[in-house]
Amino acid sequence: MGFEDNIKKGAESGIQAIKDGTNVVFSEVSKLLKISEKKIDINSLKKKIEKNYTTLGELIHRYLTDGVTNPLDQAEVREVLQNIYRYNEKIQELQSEIEIIRSMKPVQESLNNHDEMNGAEENDNKGKEGSDSHVDSSGEAQEDKANS
Repeated sequence: MGFEDNIKKGAESGIQAIKDGTNVVFSEVSKLLKISEKKIDINSLKKKIEKNYTTLGELIHRYLTDGVTNPLDQAEVREVLQNIYRYNEKIQELQSEIEIIRSMKPVQESLNNHDEMNGAEENDNKGKEGSDSHVDSSGEAQEDKANS
């Protein structure tokens, strides 16, 4: 392989590394966006729970003031309590989804596996072709004189 081929191969390798890095960044940003969306949903549900607590307190106060002995038996109160339970369950689901997203392996691991496979192919090909260049003691590539 000539010096120019080595440069070309190095440039291609560099471009691929940039592409791979971009994919990793995109993947991580995508994860963060999904997590942020879930957190926004959780905060929205928490606000709904707070409103339901306020409503619940107002209902219980009204029923007690009106002389109702067990305000928890009232349909309105049970409905508000059911809303609170549902919102809390949904929050738990969203938190579980966030943990799943966080535990997802980054794209880089699959890229490393791909690179390892490519490296093995390159090693297999090294002994098959004769080399047109070599590295001298100064570390620079030199053309073989026999091929010049």
